[in-house]
Amino acid sequence: MALITRRAVAAVMLGALAAEPASAESTDSRLATIAGEARGVIAVIDWFYVRHRACPQPSRPLEMAELQREVGDGTSVEPRGQFVVIGGIAMAAEWLYYTSPNHPDRCTLWRKLGWDPALIWRRHGGTANWSFDPGDGTPERPVKPAP
Repeated sequence: MALITRRAVAAVMLGALAAEPASAESTDSRLATIAGEARGVIAVIDWFYVRHRACPQPSRPLEMAELQREVGDGTSVEPRGQFVVIGGIAMAAEWLYYTSPNHPDRCTLWRKLGWDPALIWRRHGGTANWSFDPGDGTPERPVKPAP
C-alpha cells in the first residue's frame, strides 16, 4: 500500500476513534482487524511463555531462532538493536517486539498506526492486554479487540 494511502487510512481511523467516547475498555472492530494480524505471533509468544515462564529474549539467538521457526514461513523475525521487527504476508505493516533482560516475564508487541498512534499488546507475567495509544499526549486506553 502506498505511503500516502496508509497515512490517509490512519487519519480516517484516528478521526473515527477520537470521535468515540472514551470508556474503561472499548471494543473496536477496526483495531480488532489490526490486532488480528498479530494473532499468530502472540500465540507463539504465549506458547513460549508457558514453556519457559519468560518471553523470548532478542539478546538470545536460540530463542529468536525458536520464535522464527514457530511463527513459520511467510513471517520474518529480524533483530534490530534492542527490538525485533516482525513482518509477514498476513500483516499490512511491521510489528515491533521488545522485552527487557531485567524483566523476562514482560514483553510488548506494537504496531504504529500513523506517525504517533499505536496499538499495543503487553504481557506482564500471566496476564496480557491490549491498549491504544493515541500519540497526542493523552493516556493510553484499554482496548478489547473483538474476537
